[in-house]
Formats: sequence, structure tokens, C-alpha cells
Amino acid sequence: MEKNKTGKYFKYAIGEIILVVIGILIALQINNWNENRKSSEIRDNYYEQVLQDLEKDTAYINVIIKNLEINILNYQNYLEKLSKAESTDDILAILFELNWEFQYINFNTNTIESLISTGDIKLLPDHLRNKLLDLKTTQNAILKVTSGNDNNWLQNSQKAAGLGVTNLLLDINPKLLNQLNRKEDIISAINIINGTFQLKDFTEKNLLNSMKNLLDTIKELSELINAELNK
Repeated sequence: MEKNKTGKYFKYAIGEIILVVIGILIALQINNWNENRKSSEIRDNYYEQVLQDLEKDTAYINVIIKNLEINILNYQNYLEKLSKAESTDDILAILFELNWEFQYINFNTNTIESLISTGDIKLLPDHLRNKLLDLKTTQNAILKVTSGNDNNWLQNSQKAAGLGVTNLLLDINPKLLNQLNRKEDIISAINIINGTFQLKDFTEKNLLNSMKNLLDTIKELSELINAELNK
């Protein structure tokens, strides 16, 4: 009798253990499912934010490209006129047809930086994670090169202006203007301007190619993200 009861209790205990284990496994599965769902929601939210950043960058880059093409053409026109100049007066007459404006480049990188700083970038599949990191690296390289060249161009332009070339744009009495602007200073200013605009043109041509390549990268990345969202 006792042995029979012991056998029943033993079987009952085993059944209880099995039920507990099954319950734990189900709870773990539900927990994993909830965690995966949360991760998926976070990942999709990042996808949407990245797409918004890329859309803004696309519009921004297209404006930059348009301005760069205008600047490059403007400089080519200047060079054509410069080749026909016979005196400093001829150069001064066309000098201010050049576009003296420039702008520092700035990309929308908040989401990428947030992904990196929080470590959430690990939520993305490898191919997307690598694409985003490559994009950030490319953007940083563009910013570093153009910023350095633009600073150099700005310093030299200010140096040329300090030699008195900008006095020609001001309403100054001709007699006083002759006293302010020495011929040797004007010649130095012209040489500085020609040199610095060569750097500006070189920078803008390289930047133009980089921006066009960047548009292709952004388009490809956007398509990959949309494919992930539509899964």
C-alpha cells in the first residue's frame, strides 16, 4: 500500500515538475517575444528617423550641388575674361564678378549619432549598420576637407581685403582712394585672390563629386531601410 502511494506521489511530483518547467519555458518565450517586439518597435522608430534625416539631407545636398555648379561656372567665366586682361585695371573690373560667398557643410546626423552613443545600433542588421557607419565616415571626411579649405580661403580673402582691394567698392573720394591703395598692394591682393579662388574652385569641384556620390549612397540606404520596414 505504502509503495503504491509512493509511486503515485512520485509520478505526481514528476508531473508537477514538468508543468512548472513548461510554465517557465512559456514565460521565457513570452518574455523573449515581448523583448523582440520592443526591440522591433525601437528599431522601426530609428528607421523612420533615419529616413527623415536622409530626406532632409537629399534636399539640402541638391541645393548645395546647384550652388556649386553655379560657382564653378562663374569661376570659369572669370578665367576666360582674365585671359584677355591686359592690366590690373582690367582685372579689377571683373574681380568682383566672382562669388565671394561660401557656406560650411552640415549634415543631419542626430539619429546616427544617437544610435552609436546609445549602442542601439546593434539592433540593426549587419548590412544596414555597416552602411550607416560608412555614411557617417564619408560625411566626416567631407566636413574635414571642405572646412579646412574654406577656412584657408576665408583667411586669404580677408588678407586680400586688408590690402585695400575692397576700398574699390566703397564710396571714397578718388584722391583719398589713391592714397589708401598703393599699386603694389593692389597687385598683391590680386595675386592672393587668384590663388585663393583656385583653392576655392578645387574644393568646390571635389565637393560637387562627393555630393553626387553621397546622393547615390543615401538613395541606396533609403531603399534598404524601406525594405526592412516592409518586411
